Amino acid sequence: MMKLLTRVFLLLPLAGVYAAPCLPSIDRGNLTVALVRAPPPNWPLPIDNKDYRGVDLNMTAVVETGISLMHAARANGADVVAFPELWFPGHPKGELTDDYFRETYLPLYADSAMVLGDKYWTRLTAAVREIGIYAQINFAEREDDHIYMSQALAQIAAIRRRKRYIFSDGTVDGLQVIRTAYGRWGMLECFEHYWPSMTFNMHVQQESLHFTAFPYLQDSLDPTAPWFANDVVNQGAVSTYAIQGNTWTLTPAVGSAFIHDPTGIMVANVSANVSFEQQPFLYHSINTTEFDLRKPYDLDGQFSWGILDQIVNSFPASVPKKEGSMVPQLSVSIKDVIKPGKAGQKA
Repeated sequence: MMKLLTRVFLLLPLAGVYAAPCLPSIDRGNLTVALVRAPPPNWPLPIDNKDYRGVDLNMTAVVETGISLMHAARANGADVVAFPELWFPGHPKGELTDDYFRETYLPLYADSAMVLGDKYWTRLTAAVREIGIYAQINFAEREDDHIYMSQALAQIAAIRRRKRYIFSDGTVDGLQVIRTAYGRWGMLECFEHYWPSMTFNMHVQQESLHFTAFPYLQDSLDPTAPWFANDVVNQGAVSTYAIQGNTWTLTPAVGSAFIHDPTGIMVANVSANVSFEQQPFLYHSINTTEFDLRKPYDLDGQFSWGILDQIVNSFPASVPKKEGSMVPQLSVSIKDVIKPGKAGQKA
């Protein structure tokens, strides 16, 4: 299991660009963020439910629900809305050893994944411009026979991909921090925050605001919560990221959502036990007036070329300097994944 997780989460993403010129009005003293914690339509509930029988995957309904949430966030004063990992059309929780999930649901999931420029993508990005809000969108993206876990910063012109079990790898050029009117913003997903290969180069670029999208998180006292979905476990990783990067971290997830300041203190949170109808968002306001004072790098800091060189030079002589099997880019064929009788790993 650890071999699987390491292989899955260590591999690196891909960047691209699109443009969206209409921006919210700028008040650097008060950036209000809204983190989505409500699930997309027809996502199996409760959170630990992995039964996809009878689930109707309707991408149109997912996109329209996402747009409604953006409208609601903006109406409540939000400048930024951030969605959980793979919220469009929902994080697949099933097991590849489940024939129904693999052979019936996953083909529908792959067909529903967005293609950049398709009707769903066009509708979603047009709505972002119309509403006048920054949107951090996490979605399944399809390209030929491969699907990717993709992230977009709408109205900031950035998109990246990452990899996990049925998803293909991207490349390292997605580890980028973007300059905005509210400082330097970056994004990673889920367990990428546990791996130095992902976090080091993000910290090098001196983020002031970082999106830490997780798919779903359960209350730490929930007996059904596996360790990787335990909110306290992941709050530890995110808090460490905030301290090391001296950055705000925003963590949307279905269920628990939370925000840490640059000292690692959790300044806002909502438990997974709170109903989605009662509180679909976690809101918080941030004073960003000092964000523009940050340099794009710090040659004398802990995250710099000199430190990286020191790490390389101090690599234990007793360990072979070989690439191993973790680093090479992998492509996962959806056709191969959904073959009848295919034995697989947990989602």
